[in-house]
Amino acid sequence: MTAGNQDSGERLNRRHVLLLTLLAGIVMFEGFDVSATSVVLPYLSEEFGTPTEKLGEALAVIGLGAMAAWLLLRLADRFGRRPLLLLAAAGFSLGSLATVLSTDVASYTGIQFVTRALLVSQIALAYLVASETLPPKLRGRANGLLGAMGSFGAALPFLVIGPALDTPLGWRLLFVIGAAPLLLMPLLFWRLRETPVWLAARERGLPRPSAIAELKQLVAPGARRSFIAMSLLWIIVNFASATGGLFFTLYVVQERGWPAGDLARIAPFGLAGAFVGYLGAGMLSDAIGRRWTMCLFTALLGALTMTCYASTGWYAIAASFIGLQAMLGIWVVSYTLNSELFPTGLRGAANGWCNNLIGRWGMVIAPAIVGSLSGKLGGIGPAASLLAVVAWLAIPVVLFMVPETRGQSLDRPG
Repeated sequence: MTAGNQDSGERLNRRHVLLLTLLAGIVMFEGFDVSATSVVLPYLSEEFGTPTEKLGEALAVIGLGAMAAWLLLRLADRFGRRPLLLLAAAGFSLGSLATVLSTDVASYTGIQFVTRALLVSQIALAYLVASETLPPKLRGRANGLLGAMGSFGAALPFLVIGPALDTPLGWRLLFVIGAAPLLLMPLLFWRLRETPVWLAARERGLPRPSAIAELKQLVAPGARRSFIAMSLLWIIVNFASATGGLFFTLYVVQERGWPAGDLARIAPFGLAGAFVGYLGAGMLSDAIGRRWTMCLFTALLGALTMTCYASTGWYAIAASFIGLQAMLGIWVVSYTLNSELFPTGLRGAANGWCNNLIGRWGMVIAPAIVGSLSGKLGGIGPAASLLAVVAWLAIPVVLFMVPETRGQSLDRPG
């Protein structure tokens, strides 16, 4: 086996397990931070006197931070996956800690803007490292397992918010917890290795194109179809995920009268749902293919969002929330597809362009539209229910524009 080849075995070895363990610590707090941003909204609104429309604008600005991650992901093709992942993980942790110092919505938004850029960079790089290191036939399941471990982080804010509100820090305590990856940094520096695929690409002397040159390569005949398809998919996935998840706590607290204790009640079930969803997405993508798994998850994402925000009964809302947590597995399929559709020399750049620079507009637009429509339609519920149909737009994109990539080797030159 050459230095540039991915391991060809069919089983995970000890090095793979160690890698997944390290990356799980990173991915877990990606879920934590995104979840915490949603969970603190009603309490942020109360402390700073901010209406829903303004909160939507704040979330839109924070979403713009994800687009700034494009800069770091471009550098990953030039300097390697490892140094950029370490930089993003350390910076994100410090940003989470700095959020404690927020004195108003403006300062909270500014700090979270920078933190979100680093957060999105680290999660994209974590999946990229896993995809370029693990055996091709196990890649989907391994990424699913990685996402399943990350689901623990997404559930934690729902469990912690009640006790946190009784402490002097209040909702800010969640962002102290979000800085925990700082404790992992010494181990990451010591044990995290550069991916063999990127090392082989460097040995071949792949060119380091400018941003304009990258874009020209991505829109060239060989990559154009994949570039357009993944950009559209990422816009839809970001928009649909933001619509279904970002306003949930604000919705149930303000419009359905839920106390913080109810969030803690559903958190374990949400955790189980997310774990099953992430793991199931990985297993399904290896069993029936990436395309059909993406179609299934987007169909359910739209239906569950509509049900959750149109319902008034506690159990209907809770069950829909659990289902929406399971649909988080769609991110595993999206990241896997984006890694498999492009050659090594363009893989990091393609992730940055398709997801962060273009696709993340969905995460920017969705909260702004939900916030604006909530004022016109009488609440978050009818606004989110109406916008749920956007998730279904992914199905024709997948069926007509995306090839199947299951079992494909990633050791391809750019």
